[in-house]
Amino acid sequence: MDNSVSVEGLNALLWTLTAVAIVLSVGRFTIRYVTAGRFHLDDASHLLSLLLLIGLAAAYTTGFPYSVRIARINSEQEVPPPLTDPFYRKYLQLRLVVTLLVFMVLWSVKATFLIFYRLLFDVSRTFIRMWWAAVALVFATFWVCIGSTLTLCGSASDLYNFRKPSLFQLSPFQSSSFIPNSHPSEICSSPEKLLAIRATYKYWCALNVGTDLIVLALPLVMIYNLQLRPTQKATLTLLFSLGLLVAIVDILRTVESLQSGTFSGVALWSSLEVTIAVIVASLPLYRVLITRKGRRNLLSRLSME
Repeated sequence: MDNSVSVEGLNALLWTLTAVAIVLSVGRFTIRYVTAGRFHLDDASHLLSLLLLIGLAAAYTTGFPYSVRIARINSEQEVPPPLTDPFYRKYLQLRLVVTLLVFMVLWSVKATFLIFYRLLFDVSRTFIRMWWAAVALVFATFWVCIGSTLTLCGSASDLYNFRKPSLFQLSPFQSSSFIPNSHPSEICSSPEKLLAIRATYKYWCALNVGTDLIVLALPLVMIYNLQLRPTQKATLTLLFSLGLLVAIVDILRTVESLQSGTFSGVALWSSLEVTIAVIVASLPLYRVLITRKGRRNLLSRLSME
């Protein structure tokens, strides 16, 4: 096991960033209600992503000790329990929950951005056509990721079947996935299947990063045509481009998973990715704080509440 980051350190980082996401989300909701007098659909989407993040953090915290034990078994620091031990099934269940929640958090954040952009640029027919194309692509890729997760090694009904603990040693994605063995032929541990699974991790990354870039590109075209000072355009472009951080972290996590797959390394990047995604989704509403006039108006409305 890689001891570079302790379980306590991972939990501290995960919940600290989750707390930051909660605080910024509360600020986001406050700004929206004060400036608009009501909430919009993107607020509901953001609330969903925040609740999913909290659930994911809880699942990570529950699963970290299981991952540590698997790492100890793989490194022969602990004698493997018998295959009838419920520990293995619990481990696989937690890995499945974490994997699905990761996708749900990331794609609900994409939905939040898409809905927010629709509210901002609803007057442009060209933008609306591009928006619908992006929505269709994001929706389709979400279900591709969910479907491929449930059928990673065969039928979804066989997700928790396995024959030997050495299968866990073969997983390059211990922090947020699993490799069960569903058939006596050990299909999930065959060289061909392992190559296919590694390819699956790569296209998961490609789908996530690709849709991130598409979602991020949507407002940039519109910002370019806005009648704003260059400094304001640059500030808005930077604000809307912060989502690139999520794409970069996803690439780093995938590289870590495929190259070393150490528990602490993958868990670290996974924790960073989902929390940063929700944090970044909170920030566009803070654009009213960029200008002095915006800050004055916000403070004035707050004082009237």
